[in-house]
Amino acid sequence: MHCTNIVITDLTVATMKIQPNVQLGSEKLNIIDMTGVSGNKSLLTVSNKRKLLLLDNKTDTVLSEIVLNAKTRSTCMIDSQQAATALANKKIQFIKVKDNTLEDEKLLDVDVDVMGIVSFKNTIVVSSHNPPGVRIISKDGAVIHNMDNTTIGREMFKKPRRITATSDDSIYVADWGTHEITRLDSSLTILQKFCDPLFESPCGIIALNRDQLLVCSFGNNSIVQIRPSTNSMTVLLDKQHGIQKPQSFCFCKKQKKLYVAPGDETTSVLVYKIT
Repeated sequence: MHCTNIVITDLTVATMKIQPNVQLGSEKLNIIDMTGVSGNKSLLTVSNKRKLLLLDNKTDTVLSEIVLNAKTRSTCMIDSQQAATALANKKIQFIKVKDNTLEDEKLLDVDVDVMGIVSFKNTIVVSSHNPPGVRIISKDGAVIHNMDNTTIGREMFKKPRRITATSDDSIYVADWGTHEITRLDSSLTILQKFCDPLFESPCGIIALNRDQLLVCSFGNNSIVQIRPSTNSMTVLLDKQHGIQKPQSFCFCKKQKKLYVAPGDETTSVLVYKIT
């Protein structure tokens, strides 16, 4: 999930009004990740059905879907017409996203159990559970930088999940096991750590711009904003707004809508209009 450079001064003073849920049909879906596509669309990564859904954010209807050959873990946009999905069989599937259709392209082998993925400066950054760590790879799979518990000689990560990147070349990693958000530079050097009781078992993470990040606090049933410049953290949405075990989310810039999916299997997605 990459920085979208949304022109919003501060979400802590914005109005977030709940909209009707997006109904996705009758079958239960485990929406493990969501990512914005250029225009009024987003991709939903559905783990239990091994598929991606292309959602129209203007009409809130599903335009297309594609079934892959393994459980899906996380998805990012490489450019305006190509996505990459991390699969549970240590592969990355590239997907062509054109108009209202999804088509599978090349399949890339990786030697780690990828959990999170983001496009970064013409490379790909992935997080993994085994071993727990982060690495930067080329689009052909060559390792450019690697940082895990074995390379640094101590337990830095436990269960890193989703990752995002910002326009100042920072990489942010949400670690489900340590309950921390770690900020890294383009060489995977640690720049900053965020740890607060406001987020527990953080999962999804998106960057609205270089100084506004949103985190799904799965354990605290909330969406938390982080401001790296001031090291401040604020709850934006919680149980009273309908948030239950949030696992993934994305923001549609054109529609100014925040979509939130729960950690449990569901038939719908929550929608919040931001003004």
